[in-house]
Amino acid sequence: MLRSFASKRSLQSLFLHHHPLLRPNPHLTPFNPRLFSSTPVPTTSESELRKYIGYTLLLLGCGAATYYFFPFPEYAKHKKAQLFRYAPLPDDLHTVSNWSGTHEVQTRTFLQPESIEELEGIVKAANEKKQRIRPVGSGLSPNGIGLTRAGMVNLALMDKVLNVDKEKKTVTVQAGIRVQQLVDAIKEYGITLQNFASIREQQIGGIVQVGAHGTGARLPPIDEQVISMKLVTPAKGTIEISKEKDPELFYLARCGLGGLGVVAEVTLQCVERQELVEHTFLSNMKDIKKNHKKFLSENKHVKYLHIPYSDAVVVVTSFG
Repeated sequence: MLRSFASKRSLQSLFLHHHPLLRPNPHLTPFNPRLFSSTPVPTTSESELRKYIGYTLLLLGCGAATYYFFPFPEYAKHKKAQLFRYAPLPDDLHTVSNWSGTHEVQTRTFLQPESIEELEGIVKAANEKKQRIRPVGSGLSPNGIGLTRAGMVNLALMDKVLNVDKEKKTVTVQAGIRVQQLVDAIKEYGITLQNFASIREQQIGGIVQVGAHGTGARLPPIDEQVISMKLVTPAKGTIEISKEKDPELFYLARCGLGGLGVVAEVTLQCVERQELVEHTFLSNMKDIKKNHKKFLSENKHVKYLHIPYSDAVVVVTSFG
């Protein structure tokens, strides 16, 4: 086969050598059909530009065809609008994120009642429609547990102090009031909360329902400071529960994560206001283990802040 191929090539060379019309002439310019056309010959850069423009138009056409002929589900459209800032979300869609911005969700139901009667109407309507609705506070939980697409109700507009009993050292508030607001409001009565966290942006309803706490080995968490509460439920409407009236239900609802109803009002047991002396210093893991019990016995509050990728620990103690 190789031999026949070589013979064919040699015959072609011999034919071209002896044929006068097909013999190559170095003085003749090769035929170029573009020379007989009125269209100017593009340069190399123009050709490259036209090629890339063509590719771009082709990709845009394919993308447009995919978008219009293969419809996206609703959640995908919302996600697309979230990613591209120039594409706004639909008017009826709310983006809700937690306090630290680590979790967010889009929902069409995000309600903020201004009164307990309005809250009752929201819970009743959701129950009649068989629609789930979840109470959400300030969103300080870093895991985003309070966020849901099904629907949320937030009591930020129900933030009033309803009653202060200076003798019993109790305070009744709407569940949407923030910890800092409450502490500032009862300061003039010479009382304060028994315990609260370093961050004071939580709503009282939320900080109670999740069983949040501050520091102090001998201090109770926030939910154990609750004396009574009003709960808006889908089946029984608004009910008032306390340790004396219904201890079992009160125990369950006090830290119920919003699963038994929406907490509308809370009565808390406070303590006398006092000044604390705070001491902050740097330590290490070895000394912490050695002195941990001593720190707890000598101080009302003890807090450890570990510095990542090191053995250093910031210790914050307070007493008074």
